[in-house]
Amino acid sequence: MKVLIVEDEALIAEQLQRMLKDIAPQTEVLDVLHSVKTARRWFMQNAEPDLLFMDIQLSDGISFDLFNYFDIKCPIIFATAYDEYAIKAFKVNGIDYLLKPIDEEDLIRALGKFKALQKNQSISTEVLQTLANHPSQKGRMYKEKLIVQHRNTSIPINLSEVSLFYLDQVIFVVTTDGQKYIAEQNTLDEIEDILNPNEFFRAGRRQIINQNSVESYKGDASGKLYVKTRSTHVPEVEISREKAPVFKRWIDR
Repeated sequence: MKVLIVEDEALIAEQLQRMLKDIAPQTEVLDVLHSVKTARRWFMQNAEPDLLFMDIQLSDGISFDLFNYFDIKCPIIFATAYDEYAIKAFKVNGIDYLLKPIDEEDLIRALGKFKALQKNQSISTEVLQTLANHPSQKGRMYKEKLIVQHRNTSIPINLSEVSLFYLDQVIFVVTTDGQKYIAEQNTLDEIEDILNPNEFFRAGRRQIINQNSVESYKGDASGKLYVKTRSTHVPEVEISREKAPVFKRWIDR
């Protein structure tokens, strides 16, 4: 279980880490963050943890401000000295609300909720996998090749060799060796429908990128990401604030 702690009181953070070590020894604390600013920087650069422990009133603001920049999907256990934020907490993936000083029994109960949630999600994943393997779904195969146009000639290319697709009046297909072709499809939606989502990511209205094209990425204060690609045709791709967490989970697979 990978845990992130957002807490500006060092003693409380240390106490929480000790309690987690005793109650759930398998827990890995990824980081302890002390402000909204450092938390924003962390979420720009990292995939979400399995579980987030979060204080509400931090040294430079209220932690709810993070939700203005990131679509945080992981479960959150709030730990705070204030009880007036409880309703708001449960509107943003909050699964429990602990009042300081944190009581061990309350923490055990909160972790129990998290484990139950994980179990339900695991069952849902198994059901989806079963449906995906059902004979009625066998026709849903992702293509391995694509027909492209080059100087009025049709050429089959392997999708594993495609670096990215981008729209500029027509859809261009860029391969890992830097060659550029024109796709037969008219829209990126048509292209996206035949691609394996584990390998390709729809970055926006104009680009679809392959994992093999991602060289690095960085975020800005607004929550957007800027992906540096290995293609000279499209050296940088912008990811919206809303899609940034999805991209991080995709690239971290």
